[in-house]
Amino acid sequence: MKEAEFREWLKESGKKSKIISDTLSRLRRVEREIGDCDIDAHYEKDKCEYLMSLFLKMGKNDEMKKYPDVSLPIGKYYMGTYRLALKQYVAFRDSEE
Repeated sequence: MKEAEFREWLKESGKKSKIISDTLSRLRRVEREIGDCDIDAHYEKDKCEYLMSLFLKMGKNDEMKKYPDVSLPIGKYYMGTYRLALKQYVAFRDSEE
């Protein structure tokens, strides 16, 4: 993940430092929990569509079941915050092009 560049992009977008910190933390957690994935590789492959699909229905879906050992808040309403963080990262990467 292009963490420093993404942090700066979020800052320039007017996000407060707490929001920036939370967003980066969520993305790092996604990378760690989902089989040590690389968000940039997923962006190159399908603009993170697969990763975002894991968070549909609050993570209660067949794709997320492929990762039985994740310690994400599956079934909780704030699973959507992980999807939002991924969407923001995709918007950042799209803006680079």
